[in-house]
Amino acid sequence: MIDALVPPYLRRLPDDTRTPCYGHGELMVPDTPHPPATLTDAARALCAACPIQQACADWATSTRQPHGVWGGLTPAERRAVQRPECGTDAGWRSHRARNEGCTTCREAHDERLREGRRARLEQEHREHGGSLAGYRLELLLGLPTCVRCRAVRQEHYASLPRAPKWYRRTAA
Repeated sequence: MIDALVPPYLRRLPDDTRTPCYGHGELMVPDTPHPPATLTDAARALCAACPIQQACADWATSTRQPHGVWGGLTPAERRAVQRPECGTDAGWRSHRARNEGCTTCREAHDERLREGRRARLEQEHREHGGSLAGYRLELLLGLPTCVRCRAVRQEHYASLPRAPKWYRRTAA
């Protein structure tokens, strides 16, 4: 079980080089889901003396290791520092959940919205020729509205019943 969890960078170490956790797999990745604090403290002490502690913590965080102490971090601590990459939709949602402003994520999100709207507009034009949804998408994208979408919009609003103007109402 332990060999499957050994990070690749540890396998590349020279044979005569050992990390403090070498031979202590049961301590670092115990079989119980909630090990006692004494085991966790002992594992952290070994990690504190390790020359590649940060690389180990980074690997465990990036691969989302669910169990054990890696680089001195428990699973809960690794989850707390995990953040999606900026510029991704997950990164944008993460910043929004924390009320943080990230220009990279906002611009990438806006571009994804624009691309989705462009794709829907093309679909509207392809399937319907012109539609009210197409008209609204053109406005959202800042594009000039096409003749077909304007005609559909005019027909739509012309068919709606109109309330009499307040100033044209007659007194009863």
